[in-house]
Amino acid sequence: MKTDLRCYLLAVLGLAIVLGPATINGQMGDIARPIESGELKCLVCKVSMAEMELAASKVDPNKKVEIGDYRLDTTGESKNKKKILYAKSEMYLTEMMETVCEKMDDYAKARYKKTGRPVVLKMATETGMNPDMALVNFVQEGDLNKTLKHLCLEIVENYDEDIIRMFQEEVVKDTDIRLCSQVANYCKEQPVDEEYEYEESEEAHVEL
Repeated sequence: MKTDLRCYLLAVLGLAIVLGPATINGQMGDIARPIESGELKCLVCKVSMAEMELAASKVDPNKKVEIGDYRLDTTGESKNKKKILYAKSEMYLTEMMETVCEKMDDYAKARYKKTGRPVVLKMATETGMNPDMALVNFVQEGDLNKTLKHLCLEIVENYDEDIIRMFQEEVVKDTDIRLCSQVANYCKEQPVDEEYEYEESEEAHVEL
């Protein structure tokens, strides 16, 4: 069902781009001016981090995975075998980063009609079409979502270690500001109040 909605929304967006100033459903035909590259990278960074936070929040909080090295004791067991939360494991976080950029297919570049503020808008929410679609004009670009996906892949590739460290913390929050503003300097928002430091550890929240 969600796939069908995505296809419909992409078709409508493509029609809006082709028809230009013509009105579609009375709300999406006007064309917004392009988004400057620096602003766009900031917006893509923030929605990418938001998608990763959402994905991590849906993982069973009680699910654990066993990790260990290749050194064995006299019984043939790993000397450093440990159990950690699955959502904090490098295995899960790597998989999450490898798939998050596919989510960019759900987004489109736009500007709010009243203010002109740029946005990378998620067209389909968990419950259906995003009502904010009526409040924006879409940017006319023939590549649809390819630029968004390319920027997402670039961000994940350049900052994969930072992302893993953030998501291995006990409380995952403000990852958009911390990565996009403090680490990558894509955005101009003020830093979060807490001092930003990483723990030097390979895995977080180890349970012996």
